[in-house]
Order: sequence, then C-alpha cells, then structure tokens
Amino acid sequence: MWKQNTFLHETNIRTSWEQELFYSKLYPPNATVDWVDTDKPEDAIYEKDIKYTFNEYGFRSDSFDEKSDINILTCGCSHTVGVGVNQHEAWPFVLRELVKKHTGKTVSIHNLATSGASPDYVSRSVHKTIGILQPDFVCVFWPPITRLEIPYNMNDKNLTQTFVKNNDFPKSFVNEHWLQDYEYVKNLVLVNAVSATNNATFVSNTVIESIVENIEGDYFPADSTGRDGMHPGPEWHKTGAEFYFKNIKEHL
Repeated sequence: MWKQNTFLHETNIRTSWEQELFYSKLYPPNATVDWVDTDKPEDAIYEKDIKYTFNEYGFRSDSFDEKSDINILTCGCSHTVGVGVNQHEAWPFVLRELVKKHTGKTVSIHNLATSGASPDYVSRSVHKTIGILQPDFVCVFWPPITRLEIPYNMNDKNLTQTFVKNNDFPKSFVNEHWLQDYEYVKNLVLVNAVSATNNATFVSNTVIESIVENIEGDYFPADSTGRDGMHPGPEWHKTGAEFYFKNIKEHL
C-alpha cells in the first residue's frame, strides 16, 4: 500500500531546468488512493468519500498524452491539487467544464500542481513542460511566497524548498520581506514571458499572503471546508474556476 513520505519537492540542481515531462516525487503514478497530505483519516473533519487519482507521471491531471481542442496547463500547490475535495470539484477541473460548456469543444487539463509547492516550483515546472504540453492557456494559483527553493546539500547537489522563518533566515544577506517580494515578481515575470514565447495566454491570481507590497490583481482568500478542515472546499474552488474562466473567456 502506498504511503506518502514527504511534503517537499526535491530535484537535482543540474537537471532542474531541463525541458522535460517530469515525475512527481510526492504522488504515485497510475494510482488511486484515499488519503494524501493533510487529508488523513485520523485528522479528517468532515465525512466525505474522496478519491485521489494520479496520471502516468503522478499528477492529479488528465494524461499528459491527451491533447484536445483546448489544452490548459495549471500549476500551484495543494489548493490546485484539490486536497480535501474530489477531482471534479477542484478548480482546474471545474474550469474544464466551464470551458467545455462555453465552447462545445474538448478540453484537457494538464495539472502540474503538488502539495507544498513554492512559486519557484511553479515557474520551473512551467518552463520545463510548456514546450512539450503546448497549452493554449497557463493558469496559476500562486503558492505562499514564504516558500523558497534553496540548495539542500551541496555534496549531492540537490535542492529542496524551505519556509522563510525569522529564527533561521540569513538576515545578514538580505531583508526577508524584500526577498519575498522579489521572488514573487521574478516568478510572475518569468511565467508570463515563457507563456508568451510559447503562444499561451497566462492568467494568475495574486499570492496567498498579503505581505507583498504594491501588487495589483485578484485575491480570493481560501476557506477551510475541505475534508481535512485545512484546505478549501467546493465553493472556493468554484469561485476560483470562475475567476480563471472570466479571464480566458475572451480568448476562446
């Protein structure tokens, strides 16, 4: 029986930016499980039958081999995975149904989201896969900006992500608030540029925290009505899907 061991994404520094379809190191490929992440039987707040089905690369996504009339790449953290709700209730798949109903065309969702992801993970993952998946739209729900990818062990050249904490942040080098602001803007600009280069329309929300200054855009705070009592429930996902649909509708 599959058991989840870690929440953090890890990769090799040398290969982290190579363009490829990569395997999730968090979820099992070609499998369906009952519980993931914070959605565990001992912590469940609500009674609800939920299944998590992962594609051939270990993502809660349509097959990456599936190409439709309209192809949408989505990315983010557990909010975009849809932890605590069924797949058809998660915003990427609610968005798929809205687009299908509006256009009458086939729609594929290629969802690269993983729990605990950072904004760095989002921009790196979009860069690695966009030339292969060739989406028409790139829709991102930005993870918390307090998550940064850093070298983890210089001996084996791996990188992972860490949370910015007051106690262990290298304040002698940079102000933590400035760095978070910089990291968010950097990733926003990068994903926008990569999308434009690949002829995809890019849509994103603002970051979850309000710590970043002078950000313009839409912000919809999450509730905690998912099965685990920590992640958002179906109504929040519906609101998110409607936000992305509103922004891509004019391009359909």
